[in-house]
Amino acid sequence: MKILVLLCAVLTLSACGAAKEPSEVVPNEAEIRAAIQSETDKFGLTIQKKDHAGFGALFTEDATWILPDATVAKGRPAIEAGQKAFMKTFEAVTAGSQVIDKLLIISNSEAVTFASVNFTMTSNGKTVNLVNPYAAYWRKGEDGVWRVAYDVNAIGPLR
Repeated sequence: MKILVLLCAVLTLSACGAAKEPSEVVPNEAEIRAAIQSETDKFGLTIQKKDHAGFGALFTEDATWILPDATVAKGRPAIEAGQKAFMKTFEAVTAGSQVIDKLLIISNSEAVTFASVNFTMTSNGKTVNLVNPYAAYWRKGEDGVWRVAYDVNAIGPLR
């Protein structure tokens, strides 16, 4: 019996050693940055067009979106509804370029960005210039597209 237990242990250890997972390919920062920047640039366009479905499509199905007033939307339908409600708070918006200040690559399918966008909003006939710094956790989908899974926003006057 002892020999059988010892044999099972040796076979188990051998199998564990032979079944090593292939190491993941080292992430290519330039490719990941370009792909995320491309998706990031779409945010301003969807906001300007008040394209709620297009805005929601930039998020994963289970994403969380936190607005500057701490309103939380979970899931793509809630994000689309939240964006629609937010768009009603002003007549027009012009978004500037989205700038990724810091990119943290977790793996070939996960990353975090710290970014900002300057924009001009018109509400009640008054125009203001604002900056929206935000942090976003990104996941690359099975379709190869990077989408935001968690997004936290702040807003303030442009200085």
